[in-house]
Amino acid sequence: MDQLESFARSTEGVIGITVAVALAAGVIYHRANKIDYGVPQVPTSGFFGSSSEYRRDPHAFTAKWGKKLGPVYGAKIFGQHATIVSGPAVREVFQNDGFCIHSGLERTFNMNLLTNNIPVDILPYSFIANTIRQYISANLDKYTLRLVEHVEFGFSEIYGQVSDEGITLPGVFPLVQQAIARANASVFVGVELAKNEQLIDSFKNMVLQMGAEFKPIPWLEPFPTVMHIRSYLFGKTSSVVRRHRAQLADALRPEVYRRLEAMKSNDSNWERPNDALQDVLENSLPPANIDLINYLVSWVTILVFSSMFTTAETAAVAIYRLVQFPEMAEELYQEQVEVLEAAGFDASAGPEVFTEDMVKKLVKLESVIRETGRAGPRCVRLPHTNITNETIVLSCGACIPPGENCFINVYANHNDPDLQRSIDDLSEFKPFRFVGLETNSAVMASDSFLVFGLGKHSCPGRWYAVHQMKIMLSILLHKFKLSSPDKITFVNKERMPLPLSPCRIQLTPRKGD
Repeated sequence: MDQLESFARSTEGVIGITVAVALAAGVIYHRANKIDYGVPQVPTSGFFGSSSEYRRDPHAFTAKWGKKLGPVYGAKIFGQHATIVSGPAVREVFQNDGFCIHSGLERTFNMNLLTNNIPVDILPYSFIANTIRQYISANLDKYTLRLVEHVEFGFSEIYGQVSDEGITLPGVFPLVQQAIARANASVFVGVELAKNEQLIDSFKNMVLQMGAEFKPIPWLEPFPTVMHIRSYLFGKTSSVVRRHRAQLADALRPEVYRRLEAMKSNDSNWERPNDALQDVLENSLPPANIDLINYLVSWVTILVFSSMFTTAETAAVAIYRLVQFPEMAEELYQEQVEVLEAAGFDASAGPEVFTEDMVKKLVKLESVIRETGRAGPRCVRLPHTNITNETIVLSCGACIPPGENCFINVYANHNDPDLQRSIDDLSEFKPFRFVGLETNSAVMASDSFLVFGLGKHSCPGRWYAVHQMKIMLSILLHKFKLSSPDKITFVNKERMPLPLSPCRIQLTPRKGD
């Protein structure tokens, strides 16, 4: 490994890689110009194609070329030729077994390599998905009270004791980040390990710190093999990766071996923990030749990457929306009171008495979460690679050769009047637009709501993520009136989902509302 890294940094290595890259570039560019893709193409010149135009303003790029070329067209983007798909054709892509979203994502972001995880053939994505479905999403009622307790604890670690005058926080993201780290740890690995500060540090910071250290290099995008080598070297040499894997291993090791010993000895004094880790230990141990702790660290790492950042970002945006529309926040508070009273409690009880069924009845809050996702700035994303040996032809005539990608224009579908079933003012955030409609559910994956994917490729943890967000928002609404000394302004840019800074938040305790 050290020799490979030294060679890559040497003059000879740089020259060799540059020559290899140039030769590969010529082959790729020549090949792309000879293929009939069956749909109109964005005119392009030069090897890097339209990436610069897209990155300057993704929404302007897709609006311009969608208007000129239609809902499905080709472009040289992100270092590759890709078919950009919107409208009804999106469903075809998601439901075609010849496409693989994991292969598409790994072209530029190979999480297993970046985190030095166990190889995917030992810890496959299908196993992770089944873990989430069977051990987490299927047990929301069992985990609801635990989530409430740990979200509240995480919140209190950020805002502490709040006086009657309230407190002003510099931003929302650290608040939800801490709460999600505590809550996820309690569900994934148990309430005892959720007290381990080193483990919580990794749950909270691992994704952000690795992302900050491993910055994208756009000129490498046309060369996935080179990017994979770079990811591999990062995973093997990064001090951030080593530190977080060591922290997770040190936290897990004594607890795991304590549980295994209790299970083996049938210890009558041992109370079985209710968490996903225990389910894995009982049902899904790795082969005997695989180190158990390394296996579990890799499993936890994937869960954290899958659940932490996107949920925290969406929850933070939703909180800013509550601040932006105070009348909406009060209506949501009243909905919470009505659900509590219908279940036999008074308003003072709060979310600590919630059950899964009570959380499901917060239909206005559900609409807010769905609208937060729909109105977000996500644009061209979710690459799907043709993993077959044959060209896949969509009903619109688009031809996707083996090894090439379809990208989904999420923004177009989220703002398509036909797909949104004649809902008006799609450019505006309307919190209750889905209330009373069949499409109110924030976990209903469809071609009109693609935050969690669609069909076989939809996110297996979406029930858990939405449940957790509803709990977080409910706790804040129950405890506080939300406001801001700043104007909350969203700029609708793909890389800026949160509002412009400053965007402080004022938490003022409710007084007997």
